[in-house]
Amino acid sequence: MKLRYALAGTLAAAVLAIPSLGGAQQTSTREPGWEFGADAIYQFSKGVDFEGGSRLNLHDDFGVGLLFGYRFNPRWELQFALDWSSVNYDGTLQSQSFPGLSAGIHGDMETFVPRINGVCNFMDGPITPYITGGVGWAWIDTNIPTGQVSVGCWWDPWYGQVCTPYQATKSVDSFTYQVGLGVRWDIGHYSTVRLSYDKSWFDFSKATTTPGLDQIKLGFAYRY
Repeated sequence: MKLRYALAGTLAAAVLAIPSLGGAQQTSTREPGWEFGADAIYQFSKGVDFEGGSRLNLHDDFGVGLLFGYRFNPRWELQFALDWSSVNYDGTLQSQSFPGLSAGIHGDMETFVPRINGVCNFMDGPITPYITGGVGWAWIDTNIPTGQVSVGCWWDPWYGQVCTPYQATKSVDSFTYQVGLGVRWDIGHYSTVRLSYDKSWFDFSKATTTPGLDQIKLGFAYRY
């Protein structure tokens, strides 16, 4: 928790200090055009309470994201992105029939989040703070089995018939929305580096609240 607020405070201080960097070049390098890039994502731990007293504790973990966007001018951008992460978790399942009975669980869940964001850059120059906000839809595979192990077979062109076991798992989906604060640095005519602190909320139908997940993102993009 302390690390989370320290990083957020450091990023906010950097954002506030940028206008005072008199040596920074102020000529815009962000004419209208396209960007393609990737993000490294660090997600902080989070506890989520559900109906009936059950609880999940999501651990700190890493993820990746792909980004594709269009610049309308030096200030305004529209981004399309896909985030992926595999997050370890543990938790407690509360019995419905016996209030004093509970069971511990642990595992990992995979999350895919396609999203669309609007971006407002505060300054025209190559170094600028920015804010972002948008919406998306999350698909989550909990990797909790929901049935018996089955065997599926297919014909491989090189090996012939190949059979492997598989097992259905519990999946959920959810509307999500996010906001972020970051710093952008355009290097030369084609490269961009971004560092941001984002918060994403997931509208889980069985959760007692709308949990918000905090993330640090470090990204690189190619401009053209």
